[in-house]
Amino acid sequence: MTPALLAYLQGFMLDGRRERFEQVLAQRTRYLTCVLENISDAHNANAVMRSCECFGIQDVHVIENGARFKPARKVLKGSHKWLSIHNYREETNNTRRCMESLKEKGYCIVATSPQSGNRSLHEISIDQPIALVLGQEHIGISDMVKEAADAFVAIPMQGFTESLNIAAAAAILLQELSHRIRTTPGIPWALSEEEKNELRSTWTLKNLYRNELLIERFYQDQEKK
Repeated sequence: MTPALLAYLQGFMLDGRRERFEQVLAQRTRYLTCVLENISDAHNANAVMRSCECFGIQDVHVIENGARFKPARKVLKGSHKWLSIHNYREETNNTRRCMESLKEKGYCIVATSPQSGNRSLHEISIDQPIALVLGQEHIGISDMVKEAADAFVAIPMQGFTESLNIAAAAAILLQELSHRIRTTPGIPWALSEEEKNELRSTWTLKNLYRNELLIERFYQDQEKK
């Protein structure tokens, strides 16, 4: 989207909305991303996405080796429309394609697992971008994720119950990691200006009712000049 078209469209938005866009963009990051592998409980998957949006994490990768992910509006509270959701839903090799894609982009694959001997949350290195992988509620991450993972993380438990559900675990992990990357000097966590402009355009279109009519009017006005 050209700067002129963006400025025209944002002219139909309230000043407070434009300001809110800029506040959120200033805190958005792709340095930390979240991967959901075969999450069978749609409520949990949607809750994780909501946590990602709340903590300023832009990208969510959804691996679907079976049932398709369905957004639940009551859980998401509109959060999904501000996220970049990447779906892996071909017939085969969905997990492998996701892992290979993230590694090519320079991500360290950190998989969640309740097994003993894994690193604690505070021991996970943030020297390179992190892709946090959460597995299926009952069986956890797949063997393919285990092979691809660079590190494993577990949240220490002090009670009789051995683990948290996916949504609760994700909220704890994402909050802590996102806080660390933003407060550690030298970590390039912020979006580039190009990325901000791309999201600014996408969010503006989603915020305007019948935006296609406004775009058509813009070009008609341009032709008259």
